[in-house]
Amino acid sequence: MNIALPLPFSSMHGILQLSAENERLNLTSNGDGDSGTYLAIGRYIIKLPLHENFTIKEKNGDLIATHDMTLFGLHFLHIDYVIKEKINSNQLKIIRTGALRQ
Repeated sequence: MNIALPLPFSSMHGILQLSAENERLNLTSNGDGDSGTYLAIGRYIIKLPLHENFTIKEKNGDLIATHDMTLFGLHFLHIDYVIKEKINSNQLKIIRTGALRQ
């Protein structure tokens, strides 16, 4: 999975490796091959010492996700997400996300 974030005069790219284990979806930039976090400035690409890990699982009909980040191997961010299915008055399915910081 390739995620790009535009920045002034550059862009940051996260190439995440996907795997499934014990009914969980895991995405990591700290995997094999080209996975990682990169800064692209023009035609120059620099691999950054920044890593992301996502874990997503289903619990009681909701999706529960965690997002952890490290910089130079030091953990600096943890976010928990709960993703619920909601039916509006027109009976259309809408996915709502919420984030909690621990």
